[in-house]
Amino acid sequence: MSAAVSVVLATRDRPEMAREAVAAIRAALRPGDECIVVDSASADAGDVARAVGEGVRLIRLDVTGTSRARNAGWRAAANPVVAFTDDDCAVPSDWTARVAMVFADPSIAFVTGRVVGDRDAALGVATIGGDEPRRFVGAQDPTGSGSGANMAFTKEALEAVGGFDESTGPGTALRAAEDHDLIWRTLRSGRSGVYEPTIVVTHRLWRGRFRSVGRTYEYGIGAGALAVKAIRSGDREGWRYLRARLWRDGLVAGAKSLGKGHESAAAAAVSGAAGAIVGAARASFRRVEEGMFRPRKPSGKRLRRVPGG
Repeated sequence: MSAAVSVVLATRDRPEMAREAVAAIRAALRPGDECIVVDSASADAGDVARAVGEGVRLIRLDVTGTSRARNAGWRAAANPVVAFTDDDCAVPSDWTARVAMVFADPSIAFVTGRVVGDRDAALGVATIGGDEPRRFVGAQDPTGSGSGANMAFTKEALEAVGGFDESTGPGTALRAAEDHDLIWRTLRSGRSGVYEPTIVVTHRLWRGRFRSVGRTYEYGIGAGALAVKAIRSGDREGWRYLRARLWRDGLVAGAKSLGKGHESAAAAAVSGAAGAIVGAARASFRRVEEGMFRPRKPSGKRLRRVPGG
């Protein structure tokens, strides 16, 4: 029998999206599977509780941060496989079954899958992934390896690498790349993963063009920070990661989009490159211990709420 799966869903101030996401997750749960919803310091905890209803485990946090919420979720998980998705996504009814099948191979520590938009859009989330399966072995540029909206890890691997770095991702100054950071550290630990294109989730494209460009800027911040972390952790490819964010994914991609008349896509690419510069600068003011960002000097102050967590 395939492994039981614990599904972790972090949410904040989006009760209607959470309601729809949980409904889809419920339909995908098999006997032994579970759904854990982590309320990442929503303004009204009652809204989230009413939205998700009975039959799921609800954890409430008082401090924002997607990585913090996901860590709380997987640490509470009862099953050996932990799958993650987002509150603006819908999983299909066979999602946990397909995830569990991958882990029949005991050498696999994580799996990522496709993320597709719910409609055509000039911006937003294009299809993440591709049609061909891939295997990830050894430290490498994690960009393009998958998305936190559709990924799963063994609990053993999460415990071994310490889970998500809570200084990364939405709700923090580094804004994004918490998923790629976790994949990068898992591969550096000697574990391997796969991309499986038959594992698909649908992302609701609810942001308009302006907000989508802004989110691309935040993705750039996270990517730039991760490149600096790689450099300072002794990954000699870190400089290449940073150049790729600035040049290939930024200026070159922007010029190509502009040449095709796709002004919004060009703006998003350049915005991502600008974000990467900002992220690299912010990361340079942090120290790295065991692959985790740490404050340079413990302040003892209460963490400030940052929008987006």
